[in-house]
Amino acid sequence: METPSGGQGVGKIFQVRVPPEQSDQPREGDLDEEILRFQSPDGLYFVEDSAFEAAREAGLELEVVREIDESEIPVRFLPSEQGVLFDVPPEDARLSVLARLLAEDRARGEEHVRFIGRNCTVPTDGFALDRAGGHRHYVWQVIPAHEAGQSSTLVDRVPRLRALLTNPGARVALSLGSGGLKLFAHATAFRLLEELSVDESIDEVWGSSAGAVAGLLYSHGLSPEAIEKTGYDLYAGRYDLSLHPSKSQVLRQLLREALLPSKHASHAGFADCTESLARMLDRYCATFRPRRSLYCMAFNLADCRTEVLTPDPVPPHLERFMVQADAREAALASSAVPLLMVPRCVPVGDREVPYVDGSATEEVPLHSVVRKWDLDREAGVEARERLVLLYVKLTGTLAIYRTTHGRISKLRLLQTIASAGMETMHQRDVALISMRPDIELLSLKLPGSSPDFFEVGRIPEFIRLAREVFVEQLLEIEQRLSRG
Repeated sequence: METPSGGQGVGKIFQVRVPPEQSDQPREGDLDEEILRFQSPDGLYFVEDSAFEAAREAGLELEVVREIDESEIPVRFLPSEQGVLFDVPPEDARLSVLARLLAEDRARGEEHVRFIGRNCTVPTDGFALDRAGGHRHYVWQVIPAHEAGQSSTLVDRVPRLRALLTNPGARVALSLGSGGLKLFAHATAFRLLEELSVDESIDEVWGSSAGAVAGLLYSHGLSPEAIEKTGYDLYAGRYDLSLHPSKSQVLRQLLREALLPSKHASHAGFADCTESLARMLDRYCATFRPRRSLYCMAFNLADCRTEVLTPDPVPPHLERFMVQADAREAALASSAVPLLMVPRCVPVGDREVPYVDGSATEEVPLHSVVRKWDLDREAGVEARERLVLLYVKLTGTLAIYRTTHGRISKLRLLQTIASAGMETMHQRDVALISMRPDIELLSLKLPGSSPDFFEVGRIPEFIRLAREVFVEQLLEIEQRLSRG
């Protein structure tokens, strides 16, 4: 819905001049740059009310030429077409936009402003602007007034996709791929599903590695905003979550292995990095209760086979590859990265079974989802005739694993070989499943980047990339569906 400038219309903007006796006085820091940002050709400034008060507190006396209520300004702020992905900017940030437009003589009602989001690519007809002294990197786009009414919400733009995902004659499965700390990009997909009002139609949530952790949180009812905030809290250092073993841990483990080789698979790996992750998950799993069926891919080291761990009871026709396990333990087992992390031992029946990362064989759960679908239909427990499989892939294509001539570390070599193998298996699964007339395969993909996904400092980058590309990919799916 369109809103008047500022939303409430209670802010003020002051047109001011700097008295000559004030212009040459020394002031602390970047006061002038923060407050006197918007100068019109006549030499006057437009200053939002909060900046005006800050100037007075700093001893900068400004001569008021005109006081303007924001409700008098004919500019309208339009909601972002991706509005569900972003928090609405505060009042004073929107006032800063109005002050800029007044200084540029563009606040006549001929143009309106759309909020694009935070930390986004700035469009050619847009700009990045925050409140005075702020560092939120809000991005805005200027739109001619006659075009403002031509846009529509995301819900209006993808009717065929919504109909497909809410079709009562189809089972809908959401599959979440691996990717280390890219897992917080999954929150963008969850937000979009809620915006389209299709999240309640999801019958199953599947995950490998990072996708299993994100799936655990989502299936337990944690909101997409809360999952995303957890990523920002981790980035800001509010959680002590170590996903990389330290150099001392690696050296200590190598020395121990040389002198006293491990006799059990559960002792392999450099560090038990999952314990810090387990403590974080305890906060949510103890508070929230499962709302959707959860299936986590994990590799059974004892029997050398891929298995699906689920907290749901396992019917006889699925016992060949599915095991009942605690939901938290299933996610932790699926995310235990081979070599780097100690395998996760999960109680199964009367024994403890060591598991490692499920992405070793299914980077994004596809084959196992289809296998369950086929077995359920054969057993007569599934009467629906169509499977809609929406998957989120966070890792790149084979192109990012190519190397050039020169030096390469042994660890990076192993990582490259493993990643390329996983990508090859994924492409094979996609090709085979795409041939099935009873399965609709839909995908959201994050742009390719370095194979190292455990850099905490890159969490905001991963979230930003998902926000920038996932909406466009949904629109591409809608176009494909419209072509039949």
